[in-house]
Amino acid sequence: MTNQDDADSTPDTAGADGAVKGAQTLMRALDILDEVIDGPIRAADLARKLNMNRTTAHRLAHALRTRDYLSVTPDGFALGPKLLQLGVLASEQTDYVRIARPRMEALSSQTGFCVFIGNREGNWSRHLDRITGRQRLRVATAPGDRRPIAETGLGKALLLDDSEASWKKLWKQAHADASGEEDIEGFLARMRIYKAEGLVRHDSELGDGVRSIAAPVRNARGAIVVAISIASAATYLTDDIIDGLAARVKQCADEVSAAIGWRP
Repeated sequence: MTNQDDADSTPDTAGADGAVKGAQTLMRALDILDEVIDGPIRAADLARKLNMNRTTAHRLAHALRTRDYLSVTPDGFALGPKLLQLGVLASEQTDYVRIARPRMEALSSQTGFCVFIGNREGNWSRHLDRITGRQRLRVATAPGDRRPIAETGLGKALLLDDSEASWKKLWKQAHADASGEEDIEGFLARMRIYKAEGLVRHDSELGDGVRSIAAPVRNARGAIVVAISIASAATYLTDDIIDGLAARVKQCADEVSAAIGWRP
């Protein structure tokens, strides 16, 4: 009877059988990488969690180490420099707009509203792309427009992970003519609610009658990298439909987050 180690150590050969064995070995190696994502782990624990022979687990982990996909620490096997390098390169090469656009188009088609995506540039938000909705009255914001980050719903979604001290500072920048502490406290109270829900429901404070719903998009580390929003005249984005729309916006943002590696 062939034991598990013998099966795993059989060289790949031409034909379907060799391809299957090679694929099984590859999937086991990837399973090991999945386990190491959460922190260093010993070969014995890998074997137990993945239901494989301890010798097999150690041999596969050692093979990954020789290619720098894993490293050895006092606490066991950990992510290696090759994975860290690939992670940086993947982050640099991620085109958030390209990934988000088909999902934004679907959201606009389903709801009829303009859909925006934007990122953060210091104390400002930049609108990167827009899917035009079906409303007769449309929001004038165009791709490339830059606004104080605490002024728009999309900008506020980009701020959800900031401290309250940062919220206060950025609100003052965006509202230089505001009357005082009462306005700031109201803003902070709303931001706390937005943070808890992971969603922003925004009524413009500029007197233009614009209402928006926005949600953050997170990368594999959980950091907010862009935000997605729908925006329209309050005449269209009314109280009776806002809850349903909010769920759709959050779902869209979560789908984009999942596509770039975020796992809640």
